[in-house]
Parts: sequence; structure tokens; C-alpha cells
Amino acid sequence: MVLEGEYVVLKVRMFQDDLEDALGEFHNIEALRLRVDPIIDSLFTDYFNTQFTLAIGDSSVHGTVVASGESDDMWWFTVLFEGWEPITEISFRNDLLFDLFDDQRNITRVLYTPTERHRTYYSVASDPETHEFSAYD
Repeated sequence: MVLEGEYVVLKVRMFQDDLEDALGEFHNIEALRLRVDPIIDSLFTDYFNTQFTLAIGDSSVHGTVVASGESDDMWWFTVLFEGWEPITEISFRNDLLFDLFDDQRNITRVLYTPTERHRTYYSVASDPETHEFSAYD
């Protein structure tokens, strides 16, 4: 995840079969198959915005998929969040695939571009939590 000016950009990578299962269950679609398609991007956006929450200050913001594709057995999405002024602090919760796997673990790397300050956060299904990042800590 990169904080750059008034934007937060997040690249999400998941195993294709896990993501197909998660989206299929979430949308009640049998045998869902991923492909580069605005419909798939929309299905992922709906799922993503319920499983990944981001707040800028006291305001929650939703992400929008701006790109997607396949790489080996992985599927990736680039998600854009828009702020209203240069973003220096966020809080987020990454519960992606927690609905599918009790032992799911997610890694989120955050980079603040003006200073190259970065941190890595670890989320686990058995103990979900909200993480906070500040460019000044």
C-alpha cells in the first residue's frame, strides 16, 4: 500500500483458486472463474470493501479497482482510495479471506512516499485487528 499525496494505492495479490472460492461464496455464484473483465473487477470490489476497511482520519473510504490481472497462479488487483488532502495517517483492517480460512494470515506493507517511511503489518484470522500508520511516528 502506498500513500502518495491525496491517494492510497494498494496492490492485492491472492491465489486464484482461493479468490474464486471467496468471490463465489460471497456472491453466491457457482464455479466462478476469474478473467480480466469489468464484471470480475466489480465482484471483487464489492467483496474487498467488506473485508478491507480503510479510514483517513475519522472518515472511512472505499476502494475502486483500477487494474487487475493474472500472474502464474496468483491474481492481482490494484485498488485506489481517494482522499481530500495529502494523506499522512490511515487506519485499516485487512480481513481478506478470513471468511474462507480460519488460519488465514495477511501481510500489508505500507509506504509513505515523500519520506520513504514504511511499515509491515500482520493480520491473522484468529485475532483480527485495526492497524494504524502515521508518517510521523
